[in-house]
Amino acid sequence: MKLVVAIVVPLLVIGVGVYFYVTSAGTAKVGDCLSDGETPDSPMVKIACGEAADYRVVGRLEGRKKAEINDAKPCERFPTTAVTYWEGDDSSGNLLCLEPYRP
Repeated sequence: MKLVVAIVVPLLVIGVGVYFYVTSAGTAKVGDCLSDGETPDSPMVKIACGEAADYRVVGRLEGRKKAEINDAKPCERFPTTAVTYWEGDDSSGNLLCLEPYRP
């Protein structure tokens, strides 16, 4: 029994970590699709492009500060950008330039 717990618990923890990494909007690349969170405070989630998708990533700017979203227009070079989404910590993160997804 101890052996089962010693194997199953770490595998579950790794599986949950991988799931959150794979579905994190912060890992999205150009061409990936995102869905709004379930509530206004929920983060966006990376999903397969299709009926459930709300946005498509048209630009990804890495190593940006959250304040840059309001101070400048970093997504200006992506003319179809309708929404910007920033994910990171206090020092830096990734800024995604998003256009509405149309199947």
